[in-house]
Amino acid sequence: MTHKTSWYFIFIFSFICTAAANAQSERTFIIKGDSVKKEIIGHTAYLENSKITVINTSDKSIYLEWETISNTFPLAWDCSMCQHGKCQIGIPKGSVFKKLDPGQEGFIAIHVLPEQHSGAGCVKFKLYDKEHPKFYKVLTFTVKVL
Repeated sequence: MTHKTSWYFIFIFSFICTAAANAQSERTFIIKGDSVKKEIIGHTAYLENSKITVINTSDKSIYLEWETISNTFPLAWDCSMCQHGKCQIGIPKGSVFKKLDPGQEGFIAIHVLPEQHSGAGCVKFKLYDKEHPKFYKVLTFTVKVL
């Protein structure tokens, strides 16, 4: 191996290590537990609170943003959702959490009142740090009403 080739391999190795370190530092949150919630309720009951929790794993405050990817809940159901810092009627297209400090937990939760209508549905949210939108998690809530 020539001296020039050695430097080439050192350069490539350094570049790969730096890229890997930067990619890790852009992952600023994790899901606590599972990113999928499956709920089954009776048609006279209601789902008061199905929640998925996230944790800020970075050393700075972050703002998590979310978008609704899909929503197949029956129109007859009365649904709402809450996020860290805010509750909303229905399942909106998206929003932003209030600030999450290092180590702090946040959440997305859904609520379903089936209004005595049986059926099934699923809502999926794409969750990401506003500063690093290409690193995201998909949160899924499936509900079956008997």
